[in-house]
Amino acid sequence: MAEKVKGRDRTDASAMWMAWIGIAAGIIAFFAAPLFFGCVAVVLGLITVFSKANILGWWAIGLGIVGAVANWWFY
Repeated sequence: MAEKVKGRDRTDASAMWMAWIGIAAGIIAFFAAPLFFGCVAVVLGLITVFSKANILGWWAIGLGIVGAVANWWFY
């Protein structure tokens, strides 16, 4: 039983890290390579939406889309 709890904690921590990396990629999408970093943010956000880091995943998706569209809009 204790092994399952440890495994679940490890998965939650990795999901949170993926979400934070997705948020960082979404912010980078505002400044450089909007299509690449926007897609990375959306993919990592989608992965984390289906885990315990649900809110962070949605932030990553939103920043990825807005970063890509805003950069294309201004250029």
